[in-house]
Amino acid sequence: MLQVATPLKLPWYPWPGQKRPFYGWVIVVVTALKEFGTGLTNQGFATYLGPLQQEFGWSRALLAGPRSITQLEGAALGPLSGWMIDRFGPRFMVGLGSFLTGLGLIMFGLVENLWMYYLANIIVAIGNGFASIFLMSVMINHWFRRKRSIANSWAVMGFPIAGIVGVPALVVMQTVFDWRTSAIASGLLAWVSAIPCLIYYRRAPEPYGLRMDGEPTPDPTDGANAGPLVAEEVDFTLQEALHTRSFWLLVLGNALSGLGAGAVSVHLFLHLEQGVGLERTTAAFVYTVASITNIPARLVGGYFGDRLPKNVVYGGALAMVALSQFVLGLATSLPMALMYAVLYGIGWGMRTPVRNALQGEFFGRRSQGVIRGWMDSVATPVTIAAPVISGLMADLTGDYRLIFTVMSFVAMAGAICIFTAKAPPPPVRH
Repeated sequence: MLQVATPLKLPWYPWPGQKRPFYGWVIVVVTALKEFGTGLTNQGFATYLGPLQQEFGWSRALLAGPRSITQLEGAALGPLSGWMIDRFGPRFMVGLGSFLTGLGLIMFGLVENLWMYYLANIIVAIGNGFASIFLMSVMINHWFRRKRSIANSWAVMGFPIAGIVGVPALVVMQTVFDWRTSAIASGLLAWVSAIPCLIYYRRAPEPYGLRMDGEPTPDPTDGANAGPLVAEEVDFTLQEALHTRSFWLLVLGNALSGLGAGAVSVHLFLHLEQGVGLERTTAAFVYTVASITNIPARLVGGYFGDRLPKNVVYGGALAMVALSQFVLGLATSLPMALMYAVLYGIGWGMRTPVRNALQGEFFGRRSQGVIRGWMDSVATPVTIAAPVISGLMADLTGDYRLIFTVMSFVAMAGAICIFTAKAPPPPVRH
């Protein structure tokens, strides 16, 4: 019996017949909107450390502790969240994750002691893990193949825009009102940004009579056009992926490059204020410059990721991130801080869409959620201690210069691992 495709009948998708845009791009736009809320949560964390230190007197290591705990939590939940998105689909995951993220941020705004601070951050981390862009990229990879990198680059565009608009807005709100008001407002935004996802997300194109990249459905009576336009992808199982060299090179490369990035994301504002000597609003401007350069870099990464070997584009992007961390460790003035921001914005921007697309190219679509979950769960423990170690080193030495410089060399080793990763040969099945 032939399976009848379900027609897409959704609000705000009114175009008739073949003239309407490919529905995959609708999903990309909705994901970009969702990423604005996610970006505000993740990037805004660093803006709270100064006010928290002033109000409660906690050390840098204690302030950074939740980030390490949440990374451990993410490693433990990685296989589960990957399995869940393969099993229940993206709408369930984004609904659950966004509810928990919003709840955690509102609790964060009500913090009165250290254990409440840690608990609120743990709840936020669980929510972010269930609705992360890396899990949403599993869905993007189902809808695109030839345009996979550029689709991922547009899907993650909300994250740097949050850095340009949202993070400075948080700093202003913290100054005009207080840090608690900005935290609660961020929690409400996390809930609102999930609504379009719950309406529009769909797992894959085939059940709706569509094909990847919006390719026309072949006419079975026309032998010349009946076949696929591109070679079929090979779908690896988790067990098959674990037995490839490529899987472990990606794990090691992501882990080593994530050390410095994780530390900098937590301690950047404190370093710019206390180490470089910038005013709080000037530090926010440096962050904004990184976000501004991040936006075109994501499109550049997506463009070249669909035309050049993805491991080369990805590895080059990570090398630029490592260089930016080296510059940050040496920075003593605003011009050097801005040099860091430009290098980091370009490198991290190019990295994100290509990383999401590379896994789909290497291991196919069928088990990509659980493969990504295990990949992150293995890589994350290597980076868990980075924020706390950086805080301890800063408490001991008085600044972050030494630890940022060391981590830049470690990150360069991670870039080399990505350069050497190649698409695995198809698994041998009996």
